[in-house]
Amino acid sequence: MESIPRKDCDCSQCRSKDKKDVRFRSSILIDKKIMIDASPDILSQLRVDQIKNLDTVIITHEHDDHTGGIKHLLKLHRDLRIIRLKPGQHFKLLGLDFFGFRIEHSKMAPTVGILINNMVYIPDSASLDFALKYLQDVKVAILDGSSLGRSFGGHMAINDIIATVKPYKNLKTTYFTHNGHTHKTHKEMEQIVKSLGDNRFKIAYDKLEIQV
Repeated sequence: MESIPRKDCDCSQCRSKDKKDVRFRSSILIDKKIMIDASPDILSQLRVDQIKNLDTVIITHEHDDHTGGIKHLLKLHRDLRIIRLKPGQHFKLLGLDFFGFRIEHSKMAPTVGILINNMVYIPDSASLDFALKYLQDVKVAILDGSSLGRSFGGHMAINDIIATVKPYKNLKTTYFTHNGHTHKTHKEMEQIVKSLGDNRFKIAYDKLEIQV
């Protein structure tokens, strides 16, 4: 997955002046201490003082868009703890529960989704079959927004994800992250996911803050 806008692209998404259409590759930061995945864009996403404040980085799988920033982090923070999460692994950090479960994404890079208290995080998925029992029990989900209209390369289409999870009334909000080069602006994508689903479905954007 590449950051947006792409060089030498003249589509409406890449020409957009909306700050929400400027996207680095996906990571999430929890309570300023725990990061999930470390993209190659990490030095553009965090200041040096924020990096030095980190306690732990949790990795969902060994693809470069999720691990390419580790080397940059370790140069600035030698004592940083890196956890390459495995299915079935469960632990507590800073009062939060973390549980890894298998996700179908890549045969070459075994992948996990993460249950964090009352939220599920699955940035890459070819199928949600292994995640359904967890999605039925949480209020917030952050899911794979790589592809619109068709599934490809280990990524389930947004359309199919919405059709799968829309019946789960326990899900109060579902965000799509890891958003790809759809040629559609953030505003257009927001309208599309709401029309495919309802007002519970949203498009994540850089610097979005969520309370769960």
